[in-house]
Amino acid sequence: MKFLFLILIGLSFEALGFDCSPRSLIEWKSVAKGLYWAKYDLAFTAYDKDLRRWSTERNRNATVRAFKINLSLNKLLLHTAPQSLSCTPGRDRYITQLIKDQNLNALAAINASFFVMPNGGILGLALDENKLWSGNLENLNKVSAGVFTISDKAVNLVPKKEFVTQHGTIFTQAQAAQFQFAIEAYPQLLNGGELLIDDSVLNSRRARTSIGKALDSNEIILVTIDARGETNETGATLFEYAHMLKTEACGVSQSIALNLDGGGSSAFAIPSQDIAEQAEDCRNLGNILTIHPLK
Repeated sequence: MKFLFLILIGLSFEALGFDCSPRSLIEWKSVAKGLYWAKYDLAFTAYDKDLRRWSTERNRNATVRAFKINLSLNKLLLHTAPQSLSCTPGRDRYITQLIKDQNLNALAAINASFFVMPNGGILGLALDENKLWSGNLENLNKVSAGVFTISDKAVNLVPKKEFVTQHGTIFTQAQAAQFQFAIEAYPQLLNGGELLIDDSVLNSRRARTSIGKALDSNEIILVTIDARGETNETGATLFEYAHMLKTEACGVSQSIALNLDGGGSSAFAIPSQDIAEQAEDCRNLGNILTIHPLK
């Protein structure tokens, strides 16, 4: 009987899945028409990869900073610097320097695609309505990569292998005309509300950044966690982060999500409100994703 009781306890514990709760009321504030932002602290359960189970307590923490974007009123653009910019650690944020250097009339910005250090060359496909920034899908050699696209306000996430089958490994400016925006990154996190990763992914807890689509609307959602910096008590594994984005109680529930460059590159900015955060103050960002009003 005692053995059976222990088995039942074990099964009950295993059945406990991911859980989260904001530490305060989530308030979405207006930046401009069709653009909202929120910042809040989130408590969540950790995943033990060795034991392959979730903890029973919400004893991990992350600070969420996120944007919701109405594509009928706003657009996404990419930007990069022709050379490394001057940045003073402890005082400056590289994302702010990049916005100022480019004289960007941006409503808001986050860090974007993976890139090569130190020259900032973009890895994988990256384009917006004005420019094909990078058309080489071969130089981001990750099986888990996907391509997040916006075409006629329709949002999709396509596995890299499928995208290459349709369009080839070298994308041209002529091909780019069919999209308003596209970015290749890895790993794919969610599609159709279903998790696209399992617990075999890297177990390190880091600051994170992602692009996705809201679960119940066509709004784009950009998320960073711990863009101010990582500690032993913050950050999330990719497996935990994917669950955050999927779970409605976490505040940013999505049907589609693609992981972008994270760690020290995680950054979040609203120039008009003098808000600028970056996990590593002056870490070079090869490119950023900016939000602009439609004219």
